[in-house]
Parts: sequence; C-alpha cells; structure tokens
Amino acid sequence: MQQATHPRLHLRNAHDAHVVFEAVRQGFLRPIARRLDEREKATLIRSGAVFVWEESESASGLKRWTDGRLWSQSRMREPYLFYDEKLGGDPEPLPSPQPSFKTFRFVNGPSRGTAPSSAVSHQERSVSMHHGLVKQAYSVWVLPRPNALPRKWHIIAYFLHEDLPLIPTVDQDPCLRSIIVPAGLYRSGKRDGMEEDDALDSPPRPLAHRSRTDSMPRPTLPSIFSATEYSEYVHGVTISEDQRVIRMLNGKFY
Repeated sequence: MQQATHPRLHLRNAHDAHVVFEAVRQGFLRPIARRLDEREKATLIRSGAVFVWEESESASGLKRWTDGRLWSQSRMREPYLFYDEKLGGDPEPLPSPQPSFKTFRFVNGPSRGTAPSSAVSHQERSVSMHHGLVKQAYSVWVLPRPNALPRKWHIIAYFLHEDLPLIPTVDQDPCLRSIIVPAGLYRSGKRDGMEEDDALDSPPRPLAHRSRTDSMPRPTLPSIFSATEYSEYVHGVTISEDQRVIRMLNGKFY
C-alpha cells in the first residue's frame, strides 16, 4: 500500500512546495508512483496529507490525479490552485469582496512565522467557512540531471480550514527545515498564466512542447542529481548539448 509523501504539512507558498520536491528528489520523502486505489483513497486522503507525483504518459505512471471526490471550480491563490469539496449538493461558493481592513487569523494556533499562506488567503477570501476538505495544487518543471528532458512534477495537499492552525509548516518539520533548494531547479508549471486543471480530475490536454522523445521511458523519481552537481551544471555550461537544453527551457518553460 502506498503512503502519502508527507502525512501532515501546511504548504504556505511556492518555497514550501519546492522544499518538499527537493526532499523527494534527495530521497528523504517518497513520491506516489501510481494512481491511488480505492482503499488508499479512503485511508490516505485526509486533512494535512501531501502527495508528490510525476506526470507521465506511460501505462504504469500517472497522467492525472484522481481522488474520487467532487470539487468546486478552481480558485487561484498564488501560487496554488484551490478546490473546495462539494458536500451534499452545496451551491458553488462565490468569491467574497475584498475586505476594507486587514484581518488576522489563527492567532491562538502554532506560530506560522512571517511566511504568507495561500491557504489562509483562500479561507479569508471565501464568503463563508467551508467545512469540507480543501485541495491545494501546484506544479513545476524540473530538470533532474544534465542532458535530460524537463519533467512535470505535481504536489497535492488536503486540509480542513478548522484544522489548518494545527498543521505543522515546513520550518517546524525536523527533516524539511534543513533542506536547501538549489536555485533555479524548480520552475512554475503554469502555461502562459493559465490554470493547470488538466492534471487534476479532468482529461489531459495535449502539451505543445511534447515531442517524439517524450514517449521514451524515463527514470523513476527521485533522480540522483546532487545540489553541487546542479550548481556546477547551471553555472558551468560548456558543451553544446547543455546549451541546447538551456535554450529550450528559456524558450518554453521559464
């Protein structure tokens, strides 16, 4: 039986997601390798659970994320997409008008530090308190090693609004707080500012950058490519193949 990549974590911003990606890449955390079965969906999908997976066209991989639940339309709270679980025919929630004064929440919960939280923003911009699960999604392009094609990684988190103050953040996790993310390794997976709904419970749309080589087998996550190697690769490009990959990334994925 598969396990969540992290059992209980509050992702506040892009940096938090990148820390989890890096922990997966270094082998400290395990990604999801295949679609969740019914038992795993019932057991693993709960408040605080975080899942990392790689988008793949192979028969044994994941093309899109499914969890068997009904969700509202996506709401963008940079850099994440948020989906509210539909409960018993609840009407589609409407965004609330921006408040004219600053509000402060979770003052009695564990310290959140100074990092802003997209999850808190999602709650504050809702008309009323949502009592079902909330799904939080983010994706990146990653170049796992020199001369490799860029790969699409996703992170999915679930939480309840009333539980959010009690869920630990990255800086409160003994393993994750020491992770250093190499600069430039993870790039946002949004295409031209569009939402990435295609990998979340809906049929995938063709990607313009796919080529004939995309059908070739790819290494299983995580890939062993150290932060030192990546730094040398980024700052010491000397051969034409490396230059070709960098130009491709600059033209299509940055």
